[in-house]
Amino acid sequence: PSSTPITAVTSPSSSSSSSSSTPARYLGTWEGQGTALGGALPMGTFRVTVRQAAVGEEAGTVRHTDQIGGVCTDVLTLKQVTGTELVLSSKGAGDNPPNCVQAEHTVRLGPVGDDLMYKSESSGSGHPQARLSKAG
Repeated sequence: PSSTPITAVTSPSSSSSSSSSTPARYLGTWEGQGTALGGALPMGTFRVTVRQAAVGEEAGTVRHTDQIGGVCTDVLTLKQVTGTELVLSSKGAGDNPPNCVQAEHTVRLGPVGDDLMYKSESSGSGHPQARLSKAG
């Protein structure tokens, strides 16, 4: 009797695929109004700039301007790229004023239509979120 070898064929799924650099879909400057505490607290404007980066490299910045004009800037480092989001490490820039949360935390950026959804896991900031549109 002869045996026929069985070959498994797999195709990558967009939801489970991963990459080691920033996809073009995320590149550029994005801006929108943010809230914290589950939407209960208006947070002002979030301006996120995403540059091409490999995992472990600096990938951009978050500039948060509150309602009275206070500005805090975070530096983003690319941690992971999945089929549904960018996972970044966010840490306060060294020249921020003392009222800014400097602690390192995770930020997630995911597509929503033509926009990006920004979700911060910063407990010190109340877990801010913002829907961001491409700026200029």
